[in-house]
Amino acid sequence: MSTINKIAATLLSVLFLIEGMVPNRISAAESEVPNIVGVYGVAIDAVTGEILYNKNAHSKAFPASMTKVLTAIILDEQIKDGTLLRVSSHAANQECLCLGLTAGEMISKQDAMKALLLLSANDVAVTIAENTAGSEEGFAVLMNQRVKTWGLKNSQFVTSNGLHDPNYYTTPYDMALITKEALKHPNVLKVMTTRKTMIKTSKKEKTISNLFKFHRSPNSITGKPGFTNAAQHTLLEYLKQGNKEVISVVMKTDKQSKYMDIQTMANYSFAHMKSENEFPEGR
Repeated sequence: MSTINKIAATLLSVLFLIEGMVPNRISAAESEVPNIVGVYGVAIDAVTGEILYNKNAHSKAFPASMTKVLTAIILDEQIKDGTLLRVSSHAANQECLCLGLTAGEMISKQDAMKALLLLSANDVAVTIAENTAGSEEGFAVLMNQRVKTWGLKNSQFVTSNGLHDPNYYTTPYDMALITKEALKHPNVLKVMTTRKTMIKTSKKEKTISNLFKFHRSPNSITGKPGFTNAAQHTLLEYLKQGNKEVISVVMKTDKQSKYMDIQTMANYSFAHMKSENEFPEGR
């Protein structure tokens, strides 16, 4: 063997030895894309918006009460802090889950947001819509205008509370981007991360608890579940692992699987994120 060949063989041996000593960043099991029970799902990098997990992420489906995250964003943008909202008879007669509002009752913007996001109160959602835009139809116009400014093209909102309408749809990816926008609103994020609080109207005081099950996902910061017969179970979550941030959304799943679906997508996404994100200022 020539001197050059001997040197080349030695270098190759050293390279193979070094490669064997360096642990793989992602195991073989982690490289396999896991399945979820839900028909539609997505996980995105909460900072960049990059899709990390995709199961029919751009397919249209019914979001149910996940809609209320968008309603909260518009409430925060359109109504001044401290404003009192008046309840109409139409709002008071919504299909429940409800806070139990009556016509003429008054509730502050802050308490309305709490009841909207924690209790998922349908009567409060309509109260917000009517006080913001004059009617549910007018509020739907605001919703659709707002998502278009974010570049969303596969959503059409009809109701402020997520109750079913056949012309009302979004996608897991669009819903994840809406959640990404919600994280930029301190008022919305603060309420969504609240576990239990007191709210007050002109007629009652009531302690409410967040319907989101924080303990189901160890990395969860907050989330918003939803359900209608047409949508089945839906869920969005905002999760952190170290400095990594993920938004995960599942649609058309079942009650037993929705939190597991979210965690499955999030675990896979955390393992495959290219690098840890630095927290943006204010987050």
